[in-house]
Amino acid sequence: MKATCIVGSARSTGSTAYLIDTITRGMREAGAEVQKYCIGQANIRYCLGCKKCYTDGLCVQKDDVHKIVSDILESDWVVIAAPSYWADVPGQLKTFFDRNTPYGDTNPNRVLRADKPIKGIAIAVRAGVRPQENELILNAIQHYYGHLGIETVKRISVCETDSLEDLLTKHPDVIEEVYELGKNIAYKGERNEP
Repeated sequence: MKATCIVGSARSTGSTAYLIDTITRGMREAGAEVQKYCIGQANIRYCLGCKKCYTDGLCVQKDDVHKIVSDILESDWVVIAAPSYWADVPGQLKTFFDRNTPYGDTNPNRVLRADKPIKGIAIAVRAGVRPQENELILNAIQHYYGHLGIETVKRISVCETDSLEDLLTKHPDVIEEVYELGKNIAYKGERNEP
């Protein structure tokens, strides 16, 4: 079983990264091959809007996007976790989503696509108390998955988490759920949902 896990945050050491590290740990302990990316540390340029990808299915920019998407489309499972930045995904993650036009189902000339079913998990983390704002983030991730043909099978919303300490002290149940989810996914394989 292969998984690609993405920290959709500018930071690689916060609560969002901790949740990705936790699900990754569960997957690896159960024998899965896992590739992890932190969007905030990746070399990803803004979309130029040139639409060249609509003619040949390729982006004119050469950075980390093609490698990340290649790993996603070769995976059985994809997990994207994002913190709330003004009730939406961080700009770094939005830039990554924008750069997926060459690979999305709206591009008639895309050359890279999944050759098997892929399942996705979306995780949203925010400091505030209103879970409705996390729904916007989860919807953005699910929308992204949809254009790549990834079926969203689990959405996890975490509120009242402004720091890693908040996550550790207020949400040990979520941490355990995410760990077990990763372990069970890897153990059961791609045929089973979490």
